[in-house]
Amino acid sequence: GKYLFTATVRRDGSSVMGGNTSKYGVLPSVAAGWNIYKENFMRDVNWVDNLKLRLSYGKTGNEAVSVYKTITTDNSVRYPFSGTAYTGTVAANLGNGDLHWENTKTFNAGLDFSVLKNRIGGTIDFYKGNTSDLLLSRGLPHITGYSSVLANIGKTSNTGIELSLNTQNVVTDNFKWESAIVFAANQNKIVDLYGDKKDDIGNRWFIGHPISVIYDYVMDGVWQTGEDASKQDPGAKPGDLKFKDISSPTNPGQPDGQITAEDKVILGQTQPKWTGGFTNTFHYKNFNLSVFIQTVQGMMKNDVDLSYADELWRRNMPKAIGYWTPDNKNNDFPSLVYTNPRGYGYPRNASYTRIKDVTLSYVFSSKTLEKLSLNNLTVYVSGRNLYTFTNWIGWDPEDNYSTRGSGDWTNNYPLTRTFIFGVNVSIK
Repeated sequence: GKYLFTATVRRDGSSVMGGNTSKYGVLPSVAAGWNIYKENFMRDVNWVDNLKLRLSYGKTGNEAVSVYKTITTDNSVRYPFSGTAYTGTVAANLGNGDLHWENTKTFNAGLDFSVLKNRIGGTIDFYKGNTSDLLLSRGLPHITGYSSVLANIGKTSNTGIELSLNTQNVVTDNFKWESAIVFAANQNKIVDLYGDKKDDIGNRWFIGHPISVIYDYVMDGVWQTGEDASKQDPGAKPGDLKFKDISSPTNPGQPDGQITAEDKVILGQTQPKWTGGFTNTFHYKNFNLSVFIQTVQGMMKNDVDLSYADELWRRNMPKAIGYWTPDNKNNDFPSLVYTNPRGYGYPRNASYTRIKDVTLSYVFSSKTLEKLSLNNLTVYVSGRNLYTFTNWIGWDPEDNYSTRGSGDWTNNYPLTRTFIFGVNVSIK
């Protein structure tokens, strides 16, 4: 039990892979552990209860390919001509017979610890993974008849740290206070795409940056009455969004006095840079109180609530946001008649901290249970999603709403604040 070693190998096959490649993947792994606290030199270290070092390295595979994605298919359509309905075909899926396993090689170093008679304990893990032949949907020019094709593309790396900490802060006969902290940070970046170390602007994939980023213009306010936009952004009028002039098509990195597609830059990433959770549990005699706080930081998303004024009365946002008018010279949001000709996505910081769950319970004493002929009786009241601290405008920064005025509202509902009162009873 002092030195641990494990080695495994598996060979997986999947029929969803392309016909031109092997459908099998060989996935080995090796791991070692060292229980340091069992060594002779730790015998006199009484304040350490557990100390274990873990190392592992392995290869995993991803077969995230839907059925029939490797073959080219058509869909049937019906169109009326001269009073007669004709059946035809249109392009549906562009197949790729070369699709094969996506592979990730990961190194992990971890430490498990417990000290002061288990008053403080937890784990720390550091990992670094390199992924090759990613299974990604690559956008195509629509002139090809297809919008995208699934392919094994490029290489990425993921480096991160995960921490969990459990503490008993106060322990007395009648009162106990315990805490649990979890923290995770991950840095994802594209190492290569097509073997030439070049960006793919069409798919918004950039070397050295995460896979999913916000690539857009930099908003510089709103054009006000009296300002001349004719040179920088011809056609813009008071109430329209103003963008920063950053780069020239012929001289990258130098402004040229005009707003063009070259002025787009990477503004942020859609996945959080770090996440965390903090739970405090209090016990006083038969009362128990648990408070869980969740936080997600470093995340940016396009805010669809800002891309339209009112979705057929489903949401009445203009008054709450304060759109530009000749009298209200707002410099943050455009006028209601702004048509967004450049397709600006309204990216906003979606970081938030949320009081996720609060539960108060009371456990009846054994003396009371004996009188009632019960094994257990607990009453509790719980509140979930009580409050969210965020600068996000809209319903919930955590969800990805699928609509942009498309009419698909099946999953687009605001986060529900819930209160529950309950009783747990166990009868003898």
